[in-house]
Amino acid sequence: MQAGFELLEHQADVGVRAWGNTLAEAYEQAAWAVADILGARAEGPGTHRTIRLIGNDEGGLLVDFLNELLLLHETEDPGIAAIRVSNVTPTELDAQIELVPLDDTSEGLPVKAATFHQLRVERCPDGSIEVRVYLDV
Repeated sequence: MQAGFELLEHQADVGVRAWGNTLAEAYEQAAWAVADILGARAEGPGTHRTIRLIGNDEGGLLVDFLNELLLLHETEDPGIAAIRVSNVTPTELDAQIELVPLDDTSEGLPVKAATFHQLRVERCPDGSIEVRVYLDV
């Protein structure tokens, strides 16, 4: 299965359904969806950042990871040129993000936070992973 994502309709929020062959791929796709919503997808090379998180479960780690990306975007207004989740377990996540200056012409939707509303991390019968998360906009 090829990794990917789609946006889901919701009354007051924006939903993301992302998938991949591994948990890392599914998380990366969810992060790319957030970058697209923010209008922050960009080309590199840029500055590398490492995100390391410890959590209670896979869903909580996904919410924390996306909120870290939102914090970077809010405080530094970067474009995101690369996202690589190098390690993810049920309680730990390591990711590398490549940030570049964002040009003034990018348009996106402001996102307040990733939420636990209808949060799902599922293993599919074919072995792939699907995640769903809603964003407060």
